[in-house]
Amino acid sequence: MKIHPTVGAEILERVEFPYPVAPIVRAHHEKWDGSGYPNGLRGEAIPIGARILGVVDCFDALASDRQYRRALPLNEAIKIVEKDSGHAFDPKVVEILSRRYKELEKMAKSHQAPEAAKLSKNVKVERGLAPAAGFEASASNCADTTGPPIDFLVHIAAARHEVQALYEMSQELGTSLSLEETLSMLGTKLRRLVPYQAFAVWICRDSVLVPAHVAGEDEELLSQLRIPMGQGLSGWVAENRKSMLNGNPAVESGYLQDPGRCSKMKSAIAVPLEGISGVVGVLTMYDGGRDTFSKDHLRVLTAASSKIALAIENALRYERVEASTTVDPLTGLLNAKTLFMQLDAELSRSRRANTPVAVVSLDLDGFRHINSQFGHAEGDRMLRAVASSLKYACREYDLVARMGGDEFTLVLPGAWPNELTGRIDQVRNAITQAARDTLAGEHLGVSIGTAFFPSNGTDAEHLLAEAERLMYREKETRRPKDVERDPVRFRMQRPEPLHPVGSPGPLHYY
Repeated sequence: MKIHPTVGAEILERVEFPYPVAPIVRAHHEKWDGSGYPNGLRGEAIPIGARILGVVDCFDALASDRQYRRALPLNEAIKIVEKDSGHAFDPKVVEILSRRYKELEKMAKSHQAPEAAKLSKNVKVERGLAPAAGFEASASNCADTTGPPIDFLVHIAAARHEVQALYEMSQELGTSLSLEETLSMLGTKLRRLVPYQAFAVWICRDSVLVPAHVAGEDEELLSQLRIPMGQGLSGWVAENRKSMLNGNPAVESGYLQDPGRCSKMKSAIAVPLEGISGVVGVLTMYDGGRDTFSKDHLRVLTAASSKIALAIENALRYERVEASTTVDPLTGLLNAKTLFMQLDAELSRSRRANTPVAVVSLDLDGFRHINSQFGHAEGDRMLRAVASSLKYACREYDLVARMGGDEFTLVLPGAWPNELTGRIDQVRNAITQAARDTLAGEHLGVSIGTAFFPSNGTDAEHLLAEAERLMYREKETRRPKDVERDPVRFRMQRPEPLHPVGSPGPLHYY
């Protein structure tokens, strides 16, 4: 990289310009304080043309798109240039550019370059041999027979090893639907074909690449990255659907919150993983050496990328299906089965820490009237609004579940009985407000029962049963007021008894 000013100047010295162009090119990476290259010139010893070119070159690079990042806005680019005034750049040149960069940018954009003369690419040549035939003839006649003979057996053996490794990997890719297992196996198999020091598979989620699997050196560093699409090395590969060979890994770590941390890796190879629905992610390998990876490595990864992408798509699809079995599809809250398991785990933690847990059962009063008067679509919309209000009213680590119908359960770790009154009022108000917002003023009450660990029960089953019993007791005490206020509406809510007519046992109403 550092020899390009010298090489560029040597090329231009062969052109007889009427003014000194070559010295400008040779010195455009010299710095005002003498820390530049190739000759370490300082201050006004640097040709004025080179001083101008150095400032403009930096400004243009910052304000232009690169493979590893987007172009910076002009006002941000000029601030970076100004920071190097007196260190890398001539202060007078920086001052003029800072004052006139908007005007000069406008002039540059309005300038119309003259139309270049077109090359004669459509000329048909009738005479002479075909280029391929002539190349083959000259190649066979001019072959170098003095060098060492090529060991074709070594090449054949290496090719067989590569084919066998790819075959084994493709066979194993479909044996597990676990994303972590699939990617862990992938990293192990690919190491036999493409040696690396760090390995990462990035998955596209909402226009951001997140690490689905990281192994090797800098594992902790890479695991913290969140790379926007189109930015960083892997982000560029994902957006442009093009591979990158021996890219600069340092641009990845620029997305960490701590700018002082950077990767020790010096080269990277990355391929896009394109599945049926588009790019699902990027496979990137890193190494501490410079230009470690070869075109053969890129060929191997490209050959395997489609199979890898399909396996990842299947694993992600399985994760979504598995997640759907733990949540209620209408509201997105936990379902009853998942709540029961997570409540057991929460109780185990509370036993060890000797802390309370509150289990709150809620049942919406008058919800059947909403379904009958406004329709089930509006009823579902109401349930989603209530679910959203409950999640908003609860802490991040509280559990919120829909048990079925219009019943919900909250699990509140660390909640003491004397602290819960305000929380319950907050929940009631949230549900009432959700009803008003959804159905333009329609009133919706709620019956609530609360059980505490360990005073009301020591396991999930007893706590849920006790909270539900207390909730129905409150519903019964509230019901006479409902009947007195609107007996017709109450009769609409009354379902058939759970026990056949004439059979023993109490009658239960929702």
